[in-house]
Amino acid sequence: MAFMKRTSKDFDVIVGLNSSINGDVVSEGSVRIDGKVSGSITAKGDVIIGDNAIVDADVEASYCEISGKVNGSVHSETLLKIFKSGELNGDITVSSFTIEEGGIFRGNCDINPEKKEKKAKPETKEPTKENQNQNKNNNNNNKNNNSSNNKQKTIS
Repeated sequence: MAFMKRTSKDFDVIVGLNSSINGDVVSEGSVRIDGKVSGSITAKGDVIIGDNAIVDADVEASYCEISGKVNGSVHSETLLKIFKSGELNGDITVSSFTIEEGGIFRGNCDINPEKKEKKAKPETKEPTKENQNQNKNNNNNNKNNNSSNNKQKTIS
């Protein structure tokens, strides 16, 4: 089964084949990388890593395709695709993940993290001085009430 690459896409940021960026790429839209990027890539849209791209960066996007080489973690809100020419060395957090035969993935994978039950740990609060004093006062009041009740019973 051949994977379909997204080709007709408007990109807000394009790093060309003969270009490199050292730093963070931040976009409200989509990003295409065909050159080199070192730093991080954060996009509210798609991130497309081309065949010749070399990315030493963490990637965060709505959707991500990797045809080049990525060293870094990838967080995709929807789908991460790694094509046969793609290589990813890093951990991923995605809703869905596909890898074409011949593609390389080395790392840990967390799929559908938002759908997992969040197990809440029971809170164990350390008693504050005020709570400790309140507890002592309550205990003393209970002792006084009990002894008053006992005295009343013996008097009656």
